[in-house]
Amino acid sequence: MNSIVESLISEFGALNARYRTVSIAHVEELKEELQRWKQGGIIGKKFYEQNYGFFEFGIPKTPVQPQSIIIIAIPQGIISLAWHYHGKTHQVVLPPTYRFSNVRARCLDLLIKVFQGEGCSAMRAALPVKLLAVRSGLGKYGRNNLCYVDGMGSFARLEAFYTDYVFPNDDWQEKKPLERCARCTLCMNACPTRCIPSERFLVHADQCLTYFNEFEGLFPPWVNPRWHNALVGCLRCQEVCPENRAVVHPREEGVTFSETETDLVLQGMPKEQLPSALMSKLQGLNMYEYLPVLSRNLGVLIKK
Repeated sequence: MNSIVESLISEFGALNARYRTVSIAHVEELKEELQRWKQGGIIGKKFYEQNYGFFEFGIPKTPVQPQSIIIIAIPQGIISLAWHYHGKTHQVVLPPTYRFSNVRARCLDLLIKVFQGEGCSAMRAALPVKLLAVRSGLGKYGRNNLCYVDGMGSFARLEAFYTDYVFPNDDWQEKKPLERCARCTLCMNACPTRCIPSERFLVHADQCLTYFNEFEGLFPPWVNPRWHNALVGCLRCQEVCPENRAVVHPREEGVTFSETETDLVLQGMPKEQLPSALMSKLQGLNMYEYLPVLSRNLGVLIKK
């Protein structure tokens, strides 16, 4: 085992994290697989553009040419947020994986520290991390199409980085589903929108509650307000999944929002008019980009 690999195992082990590496040559295969899903009608054009359109499959034009991709999984838990409104405290949860900035920065700092001693570098890769994690063997797909990592379940934040270091092993492999899914239908039965089919392994993603509450606009009339269960995203299939039994509890206590702050969010106040303290809380949760939908989503949850 070489010094780079030993250092990465030690450093990520201290974070209870796992990682795998693949050759840069597989970037085109990632792109082609997503395009096959779109061309085959498995995912719609609008969903593709909204969820996959920001990926960058071209190799970065940098002085040092990337040679490998590192995909990292770090465990994250559900966070509970307290919103005070009209004399009551409403506990609203934020699912795992939405908080990314601290994890991303910590991973990059760690990689830079490890690689700089060998004269190598690292930079973030805007790639489909779930697919990359499964193709690297870091995780497996569940029936709900989430990525499950041993010891973390689906409660794992995934991050990908390029490096000009050439790893001795290429972990690229065929996708593997969780074996349990072949005999389990708990997520299918728990899904409020019934987007997890029995006839195929890919979900109807454009019918998922997460899809509706992450983007602006009115909820479809057939979406029952009682189905909503998180500030963004949805936890129904993850909460019942046996693979998450060891990680679904306890929940992390997060920040508290005052009556005034809650009211400002519910009003849909423009971000430039929000107090700095409120913006700091939202940015710490990485909810800044979701601000346009928070008024709608929080309103539904408070009125339940």
